[in-house]
Amino acid sequence: MIVTRSLQGEIFTLDDQPALPAYLDRLGAPPEVYRDAAAFDRWARSRPIGIRRRNGEEVRQVVMVAGTDGRLRSSGEVPEGGLIWAMEGDQESILDAAGDACRAAVDDLGGCQPLGLIAFDCILRSRVLGTEGTRQEVERMLKVADGAPLAGFYTWGEIARTRGITGYHNQTLAVLAVA
Repeated sequence: MIVTRSLQGEIFTLDDQPALPAYLDRLGAPPEVYRDAAAFDRWARSRPIGIRRRNGEEVRQVVMVAGTDGRLRSSGEVPEGGLIWAMEGDQESILDAAGDACRAAVDDLGGCQPLGLIAFDCILRSRVLGTEGTRQEVERMLKVADGAPLAGFYTWGEIARTRGITGYHNQTLAVLAVA
């Protein structure tokens, strides 16, 4: 979809249509999500939007419905004129990503054993996982760490820029392995 009107994190229209119904229709949302703010919040947690940028792609969580005119709000900028797409995930895909992030960090050590790992986990991931899912996430990461100490904390997702000076990501997990 093309962001046809936005200002910072406020998305007014997508493809010249009010943003809320365009987003919900694209993802086939159930009827209660259109009219109940709590249902919308629970449903949208695992349905962020992807944004195409010159230097790659970014993820934005749709954090709330703004106003009564069909606007959406994200905690990060969604540029007017940009290309976005609706994304879907679930607890299992988030858990798989935790193991993958740790594996990539360890693999980047070029065969050296890690002395330890530090995880920067976006707080929005914990809202999807819940208490039990968060425990499972840590277990998967510890399995990949293979005895190396693992520490981490929740962030707002702006950690681990690999290129460029700007960028903001939601629902991300960045892992640093130290050898």
